[in-house]
Amino acid sequence: MSIAKLFGFHLVWCLLDYSLELMSTPRFGSQTAASVVMSLLVVLAAFLAIRPRFSEGQLDLDNKHLLTPVEVQSLPDGVLPVVLGRDLGDTEREFKTQLLRLIMERSGVDFAFGLTAEDLSQDAAIDALASGQLVGGKNPHAITIGAYGAGRSLNARLRVIPIPITGGVLGLRVGWTHDKRLPRLASVDNLKELRALTLLQGSGWSELDIFDAAGLRTFETSGDNLFRLVDQQRVDLLLRGVAEIEGEQEVVNRFSDGVVLDPHVLVAYPFAGFFYVSPDNMELADAVTAGFEEIIRDGSYQQLLESQVYTSWLRDRLKLNQRQVIFIPNPEARGVLDVVDPQHWIVPWGLLADGTIQTGEQLCAIPGLAALCR
Repeated sequence: MSIAKLFGFHLVWCLLDYSLELMSTPRFGSQTAASVVMSLLVVLAAFLAIRPRFSEGQLDLDNKHLLTPVEVQSLPDGVLPVVLGRDLGDTEREFKTQLLRLIMERSGVDFAFGLTAEDLSQDAAIDALASGQLVGGKNPHAITIGAYGAGRSLNARLRVIPIPITGGVLGLRVGWTHDKRLPRLASVDNLKELRALTLLQGSGWSELDIFDAAGLRTFETSGDNLFRLVDQQRVDLLLRGVAEIEGEQEVVNRFSDGVVLDPHVLVAYPFAGFFYVSPDNMELADAVTAGFEEIIRDGSYQQLLESQVYTSWLRDRLKLNQRQVIFIPNPEARGVLDVVDPQHWIVPWGLLADGTIQTGEQLCAIPGLAALCR
């Protein structure tokens, strides 16, 4: 048993013993005794709630990866708080979480790392970061860094670390469809034929603007309706990032036997997720940049990508070398992705844009994507 737990149990025993002694004293009223007991229990609860979580590593699985506002305020001088915004359902196993931890380990600075104690919507997290506050006020959850899809408005509000989190792999999209639609999809080989399909996306997703600009016919709906519409054959294709489909397979299995992964089409458009910090948090921005460049240089970034994203499940289902690649431009990328060092891209956007690469087999020849094809 940990020291903190032993101390907690001892404190409880002492409080109860002291309370009984007080209540047995003739001059001590029952109401006053009850008040004292309640106060002491509040003190105990406060102790258990805020006791440090860094000293013994004896945390529950659900809590040990969090960094609370109280803990951030308690960090000694010289220790950089790295609190990653947690989306609904995020865990310490997410690629972005493991990547950021590895980055900070190679950054050369002293840091404390964790996820926000509460789930935050993207809008709430961005507002908190934009406030510039470390904790409290407009930043009650003490978030110091987030991972979001690149965009002009976001770059205007926050400080961006312009190294793509997955090297552009987020811009490679494949689709869920109904198995009765497979024959039609098998004949789609170019953008003109793709425009004849009805695509599906979630309400508010950034892809909607990209698809509209490319002249694609897109239907949007709430997230809980996506697979229902695919199953009802009201749409042809629900495009998702190649790194997202494995996590959705379990949902698809529960939903319908008719919803399957289309094996033919791969839509590609320039897209990247970046880490973002508060506008004036240069210390954290510099540390993330230095650590990121180091893990790219020594190969550990590619190793993490291959182990966490290029899974055997994905390789077996994706069958990248058999796919037809259809490139569409991303108007939002102009002026946003231009700042990325070409060496930091895994996906060769220039070769896709000029038509040099048109098949998955050609993508498999790219060093950073080859492991996705074995």
